[in-house]
Amino acid sequence: MHFKCIILRLLCVISFKIGLFPSNFAMAQQEHSSEINTSHALKKTFLQSTIASFRNIFVFTKTLPFIGGLVASYKFVEIAVESTFMDYLIDSTDDQRIAAIITNLYDALSSILFVFVSLVAEAYMGCFTTITLCAAASIQGLMLLWTYGSFSVNLALYAAFFFLALGKSGQNLSENFLEYQLEEKIKVKKERELENGSRQNKKEQNHVKSRSNFWLFLFHPVVGYVITVSISLKVNDDYIFRAATLLMGGTLVLFLFGYVGYRRENLSEGNLRKIYRIYKAAFGKRKSKYPTSPSCYYLKGYKQKRWYYKHGKCEELRLYPKVPRLFRWLDKAAIIEGEESSDPEAQEKKGKLCMVKEVREVKSLVPMMYLCFSFFACSLLLGTGNTFFVAQANNMKPMTDNNGNDIWVLFLIMSGMNKMSRFICFIISFSFRRPRQFKAMDGRFKIKRNAGTIIRVAFGMFCAVICSLVAWKVEARRLKVNKENDHNHSGRNNTVTLIPQFALLGTSEGLVDGGLEKLFLGHVMNSMWSFEDSYSELVIGSGKLLIIPVVLIFSNCWFKKKVNDSRLDIYYLMLGIFNAAFLVVFGYYSVKYACGEACLGDEEVPMEHTHEPVSQDSLKENDHKEQPQVERESEDFLQENDLNEQPQLDQDRHEGNDENVDLSVLDLLVN
Repeated sequence: MHFKCIILRLLCVISFKIGLFPSNFAMAQQEHSSEINTSHALKKTFLQSTIASFRNIFVFTKTLPFIGGLVASYKFVEIAVESTFMDYLIDSTDDQRIAAIITNLYDALSSILFVFVSLVAEAYMGCFTTITLCAAASIQGLMLLWTYGSFSVNLALYAAFFFLALGKSGQNLSENFLEYQLEEKIKVKKERELENGSRQNKKEQNHVKSRSNFWLFLFHPVVGYVITVSISLKVNDDYIFRAATLLMGGTLVLFLFGYVGYRRENLSEGNLRKIYRIYKAAFGKRKSKYPTSPSCYYLKGYKQKRWYYKHGKCEELRLYPKVPRLFRWLDKAAIIEGEESSDPEAQEKKGKLCMVKEVREVKSLVPMMYLCFSFFACSLLLGTGNTFFVAQANNMKPMTDNNGNDIWVLFLIMSGMNKMSRFICFIISFSFRRPRQFKAMDGRFKIKRNAGTIIRVAFGMFCAVICSLVAWKVEARRLKVNKENDHNHSGRNNTVTLIPQFALLGTSEGLVDGGLEKLFLGHVMNSMWSFEDSYSELVIGSGKLLIIPVVLIFSNCWFKKKVNDSRLDIYYLMLGIFNAAFLVVFGYYSVKYACGEACLGDEEVPMEHTHEPVSQDSLKENDHKEQPQVERESEDFLQENDLNEQPQLDQDRHEGNDENVDLSVLDLLVN
């Protein structure tokens, strides 16, 4: 094919030399040759950019050991201490129902406290101070468990649970703080490359995200696993509590030693406060009518082309993104009425008026609010894994002679499958997303909504269905063996049979939780990204709370005082059906809200166009010209998209497809 292309080009050159073809054909050939050279240059730049991104995965910072030790300690506490709460409570209360309720209250309290602590850290205290206080709370809770190791249900035990729930917030905060340090290190590296005039690096700098860094993604969890295995093997609970207390205390001191080298993040208004302001302002104007002119919205220098759309026969102007009818009234928070037109900034300070930009940022959360309802069944399964899965293991023969510590081994397997599923998804996404991301940053085409994240979450929910069905079969077989006293099949009641359901539970958690994070970052505006962890905690924590009414309602049939008297097999079967039904619900909401047009975020405005804000008076003066301007902006936007799409069409004609080149040359020869 290459030889044929060369022969045709030689014929074209000879024909032009003897005057058989006009000069514009030669110009076309020259342009085609330059396009091929550009293609090779882009491929070379893409290779260099990919290598640089791969190096960013292994970026090392001097503050890594100081923060990483605390991250590994939290992982040890999560697996060796928190995973066994249900077992301890069953032994102390002698009632699995009370133990399940207390355990899920602890999980829900951890989620609620994390939302509160993260908002305080973002707006008032900063991550360093908040992490220090949370780690101190964890140490206090571990010391109470160490001191009152008998686990009699008393105030000391409840106080220990509260301190540990408060301290657990520091686990996500410490990971986020380590991620921030890595991001700052990568940004410094990018800025050095920018000094060499690299245009590609300049555009790639806006896509810096180190959540997939090797040290954060695999190294510190593995260190936590190694510490767990080395300390928890064949030891009693008192020794584990003492080791956890000393380990947390030592890593906290190490974390404080790195104070000088930490990069501090800037404090900003909390997202929850912003949401409250907009809801309050919109509720005060709930009876107002939607305007028909953009000048009636409070822009305050906002320079975004597509920030509104026309709705209804009256052509009322609504703000992007489009949301269900229940939340459309949020637009009214940015409407200027009567007295507000004279001094809108004063009304903004009073909380009666909000900027268009802020309203759009809060509205971008609405689709994710609808989508979160489809995760209740999956979070209910996660809550079941922390409670009734542990109760199963407590009534089965241990796999090895390790003082009955099979529970933390099962949770170690679950956590490992969680990380493994996330790592596999990262490898797949990096392999397929990197070429398109590079072309999009080069301006060749816009990234369209990728269905990969939807498939990831759906597969995770499917794993939840399989996990419930496997747990149903295992529990039904266990009850049958216990009822018949079949000693020939007593090996079936070994905790080894629980490994598949714990592995599936970890896989489901990794796929769903990681996919939920990607969905949030893909549909919410950048300024609201810091709310992602709080959103995930609220979704998962609220679902875990559902176990409490379920236990109370079915306490006389499915859930008895003892595990062997209960019918957990029926509960697991119903849980599988419940997850399958919500998988269909997720498919509906993902098609309606997640697979549609992406949230129209704020475009970058050149510096020469941002020297003075747009005043409300100037908009009022040009009110009579507004409708033609709207149509003109819409046409400009379509033309701009066409111009962005055209280079990609040109690239498809010559990149990696010599047959198209041959056909184009033959067409020119015929003409």
